[in-house]
Amino acid sequence: MKMFLKLLGALVGLVVVLVAALVVFVLLTLKASAPGNEFALQPLPADGGRSVIVFGATGKLGTELVRDLREHGDQVTAFVRASSDRSQLEPLGVNFAVGDVLDPASVRLAFQSGKFDAAIASVAGLSEPDLDRQGNVNVADAALASGVQRVIFISTVGAGDSRDAAPLISRLALSKILPQKTAAEEHFRASGLSYTILRPGGLPPGVVPTGRGLLSDDPSTMGFIKRPDLARLVLRVLYDDRTIGKTLAAVDPGLQRPWEARDP
Repeated sequence: MKMFLKLLGALVGLVVVLVAALVVFVLLTLKASAPGNEFALQPLPADGGRSVIVFGATGKLGTELVRDLREHGDQVTAFVRASSDRSQLEPLGVNFAVGDVLDPASVRLAFQSGKFDAAIASVAGLSEPDLDRQGNVNVADAALASGVQRVIFISTVGAGDSRDAAPLISRLALSKILPQKTAAEEHFRASGLSYTILRPGGLPPGVVPTGRGLLSDDPSTMGFIKRPDLARLVLRVLYDDRTIGKTLAAVDPGLQRPWEARDP
């Protein structure tokens, strides 16, 4: 019995050491790297008026995007599943198109439900295999078929030529997602659309914006940005045609670690 307790104690001690080592590893590697340059966006026009269809609208980022678009005076159609919770979107006065982003036919029907000036593809998650690739590819293909040229795709730092910018812990955690995002990026670039690809780094929790979000075309950029700040950048990108054909990282240079994003 004593031998067993000693072995158990040694095992527990080893686990504690391993956990502590993992925590130290995360603390040392999960940090921002400043962008080599900033892509300075044009000031946002005071009045909106564009008609935009948003995919991924019920997610945390999607809801922020829809709210900003509506506050700016833009018309929004939110693409949602029949089972989606619309409670955060309904008070914003949006239209809804119902379908499944993995079903190309329902995505095409969504584009036919109105006359749109632009689309935002913010499809992400682990709920379905290949969602981050096929879902966004379906949006690109349907946009092209319907004549909607302007599309903004939300990718992530770590995709494509930014792979080495992402910390090792992020590459491990997103090992299934990054190849999908990379493939989707490549599809947008080859599509003939007037695309912009945005790569946020980490998206820490918090609903109070800092107002410090910025964009960079330096693929070595890594950082963190709160969803409200990213949403405001997306809105400004929509109204800045100089971003067409560009792939831009989105970061908040004031956040060196994700826990610094906590709301005041």
